[in-house]
Parts: sequence; C-alpha cells; structure tokens
Amino acid sequence: MARKGSGKGARAGYQKRQAYSMQEILTMNTMPSDRQQLLQIYKTAAKAADQRLVRLERYGNEKNFKTAIKWSYARAKRDIQAWSGPDATRFNTKAPDSIADLKAKIEDIKTFLKSPTSTKSGIKSIYEQRAKSFNKNHPGANYTWEDFGKLFESDLAKKLDEDYGSETKAKTLVAIQKNSKKIDKALKEAKEKDIRVPDKMVSRTVKRVLKEYPGEVQQLLLDFGVE
Repeated sequence: MARKGSGKGARAGYQKRQAYSMQEILTMNTMPSDRQQLLQIYKTAAKAADQRLVRLERYGNEKNFKTAIKWSYARAKRDIQAWSGPDATRFNTKAPDSIADLKAKIEDIKTFLKSPTSTKSGIKSIYEQRAKSFNKNHPGANYTWEDFGKLFESDLAKKLDEDYGSETKAKTLVAIQKNSKKIDKALKEAKEKDIRVPDKMVSRTVKRVLKEYPGEVQQLLLDFGVE
C-alpha cells in the first residue's frame, strides 16, 4: 500500500509556481533558494536580455546611437564572457551549477536590463538631458539630442578625449560646428584658417585640431550636412 502523500496523488497535488514576470524579476529583493525556481527566473531574464542585445546591435548601425550602444554593450559583453568564456555573445547559456553562482548571474542580467542605455528610449532620454544641460551651461548653444549625439559621438570627439579636458573639448567641438562653412572651405583649399572665438585658448585649440585631425573634422562637418 502506498504511503499517504506519495505516488500519483502527491504529484497531482503538487502545483508548480507560475512563470515569473519580468516586473517581478526586476523588482525582486530576495531571490528564492529553490534551484528550479531560480532556473525559471534565469531563463526568463536571460531571454529578455538577449532580445535586448539583438535590438542594441541593430541600433548600433544608426547615427547618434553608436557610442552609447557601445557603452551598454561593452558592459553586457564583459559579464557574458566572464560567465561563459571569450567566445560567448549571449546571456542565455548553460546555467551555473551552484545556487550562489546562479543568483550572481541573474543579478548581472538584471543590472543590464535595468540600465537606461540598454534601450533606445533610455539612450534618447539621457541625450536629451545632456543636451539640455549643455545648452544651459553654454550660452548660444541650442542643440537637439540628435545634434548632441552627432557632436559628442564623432571620431573627432574621441580624439579630443585623449588630449583635452571635457570643457575645452566641448568648446572646441561647438566652435568647429558653428564655423563649419569656413572650416570646410579652408580644408578643401588646404589653407590654414584662424577660427576666432572669444576664448583664445579655444581658438588655438581649433587651429591645432584642424592641422592634426583634418579627416575627423571633415567627417563631423559631413554629419552636420556640410558638403
């Protein structure tokens, strides 16, 4: 005779926990200790994260988003490779064996999913805030978030990052963009051109940049529609 609570009757009485929603997972302060429940959470979160990675890869081909995509993607890639090796490209791989590691990987996935720069709308919101702040702190500037993205994601901006502080970099980029037609003409005629702005240091910096990074300057001008 079967013991009470065992056999088919017990299995029939057992109810598996319904699937966790992403909202539940992202707001969960304490994760369960049961491995089956953790695996359920892991698979749901990893699938959502991988779908977001696919979208990020697609957005990476759009102007104004390239650098921001790299920031978010780089963090995700670092975590993915730490868990699954240097050739891994997605979160949803074989789950870690230990409960502690499984929980840790879930937390890494949640960190990625909560990052504002992991979505297109989040990236746009961040750029809007930065453009608004920049316009407020730099009289005469009136950049949209798209133009702000073009300016500060440009190859020239990356070059200036290596040589100048953020304030000089910003003023130099703005001076080049505002004097784009004069600079374009000077580059095409291969003539040295003084671009005069109230800040003498910025004037000297622009002159040096035109000499050292003409290709990057020309690309920035093209991005702003100067042909």
